[in-house]
This record gives sequence, C-alpha cells and structure tokens, in this order.
Amino acid sequence: MNVAGLDLSTRAAAGVMLPLGWDGDFSQARSLVVGEPLRRNATDAERARRTENIALPLVTFCRTNNVQIAFIESYGFNQSHAAHTLGEVGGVVRLELLRAGIEIRTAQMSSARKMLLGKLPRADVKMVVYSTVRAAGATFETADEADAFAALNWGMSELGGYCFAQVAA
Repeated sequence: MNVAGLDLSTRAAAGVMLPLGWDGDFSQARSLVVGEPLRRNATDAERARRTENIALPLVTFCRTNNVQIAFIESYGFNQSHAAHTLGEVGGVVRLELLRAGIEIRTAQMSSARKMLLGKLPRADVKMVVYSTVRAAGATFETADEADAFAALNWGMSELGGYCFAQVAA
C-alpha cells in the first residue's frame, strides 16, 4: 500500500509518497511541490484556476504513485486573510482525490509534529521539522515537503506502518 502526506498552500503545496513498509529508507520517497503566486488584483477566474492548478498535479502525483490513502494536513488558520483561500484549495484537493478513488484522512499537524519532534518548539516549527527530517536522511529540498512528510508519518502511525516517533518531552 502506498500512502501520501499533503501539505496544502497556494504558493507551495507539497506531496510526499512512501510505501507502508518503507522501513526508513528515504530513497523510496517521491515528492512534488506545486503552487503559484497571484497578483493582488487577480480576478476570481484566475483565483479559481490557481486552485485547479494546485489540485490537479497533486491528484496526478497520487495516482501516478498508486496512492491508496492520503493524509492531508489540518488547516492552520493563523493567517486570517488567507484562511478562505486555503479552505478553497483544501476542498478542491479533497474532492478531486475522492473522485480519483483515493481515501482521504486529516492529519492533525500539531500532533503529527509533536510525534516527530517529541516537543513542539515555540517558533519556526516548520524549519525544525525540516532539519529533523533531513538529519534522518531525507533529501527534501523544501520545508513544505518536510511538513507533507510529517502528515505522512502521522498516517503511517495510524496504519501500523514504519514511522518516526519521539517520546513526548
């Protein structure tokens, strides 16, 4: 069974896929980063197209890699001006994954990060996740891929697959 983790964003959404029995071998990981910035005066049609241009490559990535289950990061609405946009992207991604026959589940990111790190730092949590995952052998180039891995890692723990977990501090 192949499992994906998805980190959703309009500028840099990421997907990471691993087989359930990957045993810590990051060479088996596949990843994708997709997104596009818009100018402030973008039309509604341009905004809708951006949502589609993020969702479709993520779904194609999952289909190409024979993903059966995708764990999607829970929404982090700390940027109130972008909350509705992230919700739009998330809704379209979820719908398109379901249409593709891929089961979807939500990964509560604070819990996923705490499982991976043992304790959540007060600042720069995404960069700490990135550094931790790189130290474990991942070759991800972005913090978004590392966060997608955190969602995937949470999913692996839920499914009984190989995962990284630290004792809570």
